[in-house]
Amino acid sequence: MSATIPVLYECGICSCYHAWEFDGDCRDDKNRIADPDEYAKKLGVSDVEVRSMEDRVAADLEGE
Repeated sequence: MSATIPVLYECGICSCYHAWEFDGDCRDDKNRIADPDEYAKKLGVSDVEVRSMEDRVAADLEGE
């Protein structure tokens, strides 16, 4: 069984990171991630994938 690596994107608005699935208000502190490495530790995984905000916008436009 293959483990799925959590995906974050770097927000160009608030300068924090958000989970790939997040589509709310980036001012919501509960959904801001300051440090991807600390987030990985919190989840108990060794790594997270970080994508750009442009990647997130493109995925939204493609209907992902």
